[in-house]
Amino acid sequence: MASMTIEELWPEIEAEAGLGGSVTGWLTRLARPEAKCRLSVGVETSSRCRGLLLRVARVAIPSRNRWPSCRGLELFARRLSGDRADEATLGVVLKEPRFADVFTALAEDLARRVTEAGSATAQVKTLLSQLARWQKFLAASAEGLSVEEQRGLFGELHVLRAHLVPAFGSLPAVNGWMAPQAAHQDFQFAIGAVEVKTTVAKQPQSVRITSERQLDNKGIVALFLHVVVLDEREVDAARGGAGETLPSLVGDLRRRLAAEAGALETFDDHLLDAGYFDAHAPRYEGRRFSLRRELTFRIGRGFPRLVEHDLPEGVGDVSYALSLAACREFSVAPGEMTAGLAAARPRARKGD
Repeated sequence: MASMTIEELWPEIEAEAGLGGSVTGWLTRLARPEAKCRLSVGVETSSRCRGLLLRVARVAIPSRNRWPSCRGLELFARRLSGDRADEATLGVVLKEPRFADVFTALAEDLARRVTEAGSATAQVKTLLSQLARWQKFLAASAEGLSVEEQRGLFGELHVLRAHLVPAFGSLPAVNGWMAPQAAHQDFQFAIGAVEVKTTVAKQPQSVRITSERQLDNKGIVALFLHVVVLDEREVDAARGGAGETLPSLVGDLRRRLAAEAGALETFDDHLLDAGYFDAHAPRYEGRRFSLRRELTFRIGRGFPRLVEHDLPEGVGDVSYALSLAACREFSVAPGEMTAGLAAARPRARKGD
């Protein structure tokens, strides 16, 4: 019988807490019963607050000045019922209910990472470092992705599915997806890179270049600009319609990546870095995208662009409109892009 997910555990514990009785303090269940790590999901009976509780040796918990600040969360370390004299519980408690969906995703992420860590010290370090990483997600959780961000993510994932996974294989292609880490280009490989621009303009005249580094091919053997032109429609989510939603594209990629070890886990990590949470998927079901066409350009000598060495001293962080008509002579087929990138395998990263 499969273990319950954290999303399933919390309502069960809350129902038990609601029955009253003599239990005070925390009602808990092990997050991963099969793991040696003593990480529990819990509900504090008096406040009904949800939390994650990690029981470890007291010496494994660093001083408070090394803990991350946590918006909407409370961190504590103290002895709870059941802790031995040399133990303490490091707890993460949800204080703002509006963050509940993101806290569930955070808890699932922490459960996977912490239970895979070896020693108690490694478990605590993993928990605290991941909390620091999640702060930006908590800050953005109320809004979800903007329409522009949904559009841009759809374009990147389309390129990943249609071109890069078939060319490189699942894990190398996902490892090359660097946009969620705010890299200079959206996809970066050992000797090549791709910058993706997504537009819904019927006849796109230009795309916005947001940095002097995006189209700078210094040190890059093969640099490409790939423009994804989409048709975008708002529909009744319950009735559906033509096109594909962002959640359906994410789901399709997950199914394709699941066969290769590490690929799906890395992809999900990148989705989180991009601000995509499964709990927000219903918000995106009313927007559907259809591919209209793609334009691919190979960046080389004479390509119209601003790069770092062109700028006078003291000028930087530039943004400008790039005319697509002016790029016409640099147009190539998408297959030439993948062939150029395939001259070497993508940069080795975790999981290779």
